[in-house]
Amino acid sequence: MFDCPSCGEEVEIWTDEIRGVCSNCGRAVFRDGYMSCLEWCKYGQDCVGEEAYDRYMKNRAVGLRRKLVEGIQGYWGENASQIKFAEQVLSWSEEILKGEKADWHIVIPASILHNIGSDSEPEGLQTAKDILLRSGLMPEEIEKICRIIENGPSDNVESNLVHDAVLLALLEAGEFSNGAFRTETGKKLAKMSCTKAAR
Repeated sequence: MFDCPSCGEEVEIWTDEIRGVCSNCGRAVFRDGYMSCLEWCKYGQDCVGEEAYDRYMKNRAVGLRRKLVEGIQGYWGENASQIKFAEQVLSWSEEILKGEKADWHIVIPASILHNIGSDSEPEGLQTAKDILLRSGLMPEEIEKICRIIENGPSDNVESNLVHDAVLLALLEAGEFSNGAFRTETGKKLAKMSCTKAAR
């Protein structure tokens, strides 16, 4: 049971659901900050079946994306250019994920928050951590995400994917970057983007 943030009415959200609708005021209520047992229990998928499990994880992706975008909007405030660039990196990451097998729980948050974590202000990384903690991610996931946004070692596909998404966003913005693409999908998208721009 979750309290509706608008009217305080209790809203029932089942284990395989990411949100419910308040019967009193009609507002959508999300499972913010609380993990379903489907996320932490190793028998979760077997318990509810593959179809229900996949539906829940897709809905969770939408909910997580929403919360993180709200987080950067709160951080950057009226700095529309920073918010727009973060959204472009996110968009490119989602495109690369279609061709690369990687953990979206790591890639999506790292893509959205990369510019906060790499910000020159000392509180940047801590703010990114705070946003991640409020999103309901597990500690080990937050640790991996922070390593990526701190520009840590590129020894995994998630780090390489975010790196390529940033380069593609820079390319889209017309900014030159001498960085080398690290994923095959990133290379293909860059070639397509350059060909399209040349026309």
